[in-house]
Amino acid sequence: MKFTCMQSIKKYHSHLYCFLISIGLIITGCHSNHKKTSGQQPPEKVVSSYYKYLQGTVGTHKVIIQLIKYQHRYEGVFINDSIGKPLEITGEKDSSGRLTLISYDHYNPVDTLTGAFPQPGVFQGDCYDSAGNHTTFTLQEIYPPGTYQWKVYTLSDSLAYDASRQNSPQARVQMILLWPKGNENLMKDTIIKYYCGRDTALVNPAQVIRSPANSFFAEYKNLKRNLKNSTVGEIAAIFNWESDVDMKILWNADSIVSIAFQSYQYTGGAHGLSNTLLSVFDLKENRSLTPSDIFKQGYEQELRQALEQELREQYDIPDGAPLNGDHGILFDKQLALTKNFYLTGKGIGFIYNLYEVAPYAVGQINLYIPFSKIANVIQPAYLNMED
Repeated sequence: MKFTCMQSIKKYHSHLYCFLISIGLIITGCHSNHKKTSGQQPPEKVVSSYYKYLQGTVGTHKVIIQLIKYQHRYEGVFINDSIGKPLEITGEKDSSGRLTLISYDHYNPVDTLTGAFPQPGVFQGDCYDSAGNHTTFTLQEIYPPGTYQWKVYTLSDSLAYDASRQNSPQARVQMILLWPKGNENLMKDTIIKYYCGRDTALVNPAQVIRSPANSFFAEYKNLKRNLKNSTVGEIAAIFNWESDVDMKILWNADSIVSIAFQSYQYTGGAHGLSNTLLSVFDLKENRSLTPSDIFKQGYEQELRQALEQELREQYDIPDGAPLNGDHGILFDKQLALTKNFYLTGKGIGFIYNLYEVAPYAVGQINLYIPFSKIANVIQPAYLNMED
């Protein structure tokens, strides 16, 4: 999500792939033209990409939406002040130009916002919660001090196993990269390292986003060479590869930025694998944060208890029942702590990836704890963050 807020692969990506493949390779930047590469034709209509930081009220609640548009898709992160947890949003425009965004928590719809931009930077409309209750909203694109702007880059490409065959298996990639518009080199270095690995000499975001695609296609070509004597029919299933890499900005305020780097990859076999890597930055101090920066010494037991209680509530595990075995979902009796965390103005969340603490069928686990539940072990500097 994908993040659900951070759950991994979204169902709509399969449809998106088909559309993108039909119009050829696309690389876009915010307010920039699509670039023609590898002899393929650019799309007939250029669609800009953007990141917008929208804040205002939905009913009586303060909300923040970090909205990303790329090609004809809309996605991002929604935070309601009454909850504080970043929720995934996805959406699309209808034929009249009205935009509908739906927020999700653990795959369940929470709020549906339908509206329009009556003037640049203003998003207004109607909101319905999961119970059908109606309210109105007005959000404005505003970047307060300590909030950072981003440029959106996207890349879609495919490589056929046998270009001479109409229905040849193929490797497909979908990449989304968010690039700070300012001189935040700490975040830029982290982004480059995630997308490029050791290839850190690259500094141009258009090259950075291409790097994981090149590596993926190189692996595909290598396997193709190893199976050069196999027919297409024999290898069709294992050669329909997919790679999906993107970013979400989970929190962006008061010089604290939480980023989710997300990936999904299928290279044959029973199923693909998703992964989310989290990074948190304190840009006032120009450093990356770890749990020991957020928590007071000796925090582990209180945090574990809060996480296990949230796990029970989220997965309907009765109090007193084991967290593993027939009634639970974990491999072990207690939940291990992870350093894979994100920070918001209201709380802290932890992501457990596939197989880390539970079987594949459980999926990615996202546990969010409001600061109010663990205030005794939070450092005052982060407990009192403005939101």
